[in-house]
Amino acid sequence: MMLSDRIIREAAERYPTPLYIFNTDTLLERFQYFRKHLGDEIGLTYCMKTNPFLTAASLPETQRIEVCSDGEFRVCRSLGIPPEKLLISGVLKRAEDLEEILDYCGDRALYTAESPSQLELLNRMGIEGNLVLRVLPRLTNGSQFGMDEETVLSLIQRRAEYRGVEFHGIHFFSGTQKHRLAKHRKELKKLDEFFRRLEEEAGFRVPMLEYGTGFGVPYFEGQEEDVTSPEQLSEFRDIITQMSWKGAVTLEMGRALAYDTGYYITKVCDVKTNSGKNYAITDGGIHQLHYDGQIRGMYVPEVKVLSGKPEAAECAETVHYSICGSLCTTNDILIGDYACRPLREGDLIVFTRTGAYSVYEGMSLFLTHELPGVVLYSEKEGLAEVRKQMQTHPLNTPVRSN
Repeated sequence: MMLSDRIIREAAERYPTPLYIFNTDTLLERFQYFRKHLGDEIGLTYCMKTNPFLTAASLPETQRIEVCSDGEFRVCRSLGIPPEKLLISGVLKRAEDLEEILDYCGDRALYTAESPSQLELLNRMGIEGNLVLRVLPRLTNGSQFGMDEETVLSLIQRRAEYRGVEFHGIHFFSGTQKHRLAKHRKELKKLDEFFRRLEEEAGFRVPMLEYGTGFGVPYFEGQEEDVTSPEQLSEFRDIITQMSWKGAVTLEMGRALAYDTGYYITKVCDVKTNSGKNYAITDGGIHQLHYDGQIRGMYVPEVKVLSGKPEAAECAETVHYSICGSLCTTNDILIGDYACRPLREGDLIVFTRTGAYSVYEGMSLFLTHELPGVVLYSEKEGLAEVRKQMQTHPLNTPVRSN
């Protein structure tokens, strides 16, 4: 569900710009969209690193929430997320962090094992806590993440030695922004073959697969959904159902669920012409807005202009602008060439499809500008501020030593 211009203007009047708005109704619609085309037998996991502000809203629709750091876990604990809804993932798991997590989750959560030493740590802490932790060894795709097939096979062959853990399935993720099913087809075929090998050589039938899809999404003008179109999702479901291996499948998704929920609102603060080129300077910038694949504003994202004064007369003339932020760097170009009616100070530039990663993947602390406020919207609850605009100079000020 797209936000109306009225709601966006209301938000810009109530809260200072730059500002993020995340539409939780749209998030729920995306969950329902994937369920419709994938079927209820395939579970969905929300990757909260995509946007932590959507974590609570995802809870009614998701099987699990993937947690990749102690900080993300603390967010979930503060929100009261039940342990059985948590998948404790992440490349690095420190003993002191796991102590805190185990105190809250115990054996009710799922845990990934990125390495043999991580498995040993989980096993030891399970035994010490008189627990049997449900663990998903992570299979690598050839990167620094996870373990190779031989290592996973060896660990599962020796599973009787691990009294503090239970091998509950396999976790696999190979990357993001994958726009073609060919990659998924190849990966799932390889997983199918490996699962057959685990059964033949280790006597272990994999109970479940936690599969990070990395589905690509359309960000820029002229792009449409490809791998997440109804036809492609139906074909993806067929790839899974045609696997020789049969077990529970849960798909990890973040970007594909959240990208269309977000709006980034920045205000035009200055308009000028240099050597025949028109510039609009906004109070935001590239430190607060990130589209995967955007390079110095070369691509035009889905964006619209709202008059700062709704009663102002519109003009049919079209002018080309370079939309630039407020950073003291020539790289701060939000859009290199944007055609619209003449811009005025106070106009709002509204970037859509900013629900995934934009909220913190940019250089948020660069040049000590403010952190934008965050507002959630639903038709039921209206606008709700969940983070006030925040000055960052306290974070960038060194503490004086005595």
